[in-house]
Amino acid sequence: MSRGFIATLGGIALTLLAWFGSWVWPGWPASFALDVLGHYSAFPDLPRAAKVAVVVGLIVINVGTWAVVIRGLMLLLPGRRGLIRR
Repeated sequence: MSRGFIATLGGIALTLLAWFGSWVWPGWPASFALDVLGHYSAFPDLPRAAKVAVVVGLIVINVGTWAVVIRGLMLLLPGRRGLIRR
């Protein structure tokens, strides 16, 4: 498996942890984006289709942020043989 794929799976796992877990920290990228967006529009007043688009965008932001963080950590760790191909 490629490192990018593993990093993306990690991003998905942390996003699911943010949704279903009792911690707040895995969802900080989406929470930050929603706070910034909240200054420019009223989320509760948006039509349903716009709310769906915003939520999907927040999911993409959260997964992408964590995937980049995990990929960066992979670059800092020494190379290992196994599931990760070079």
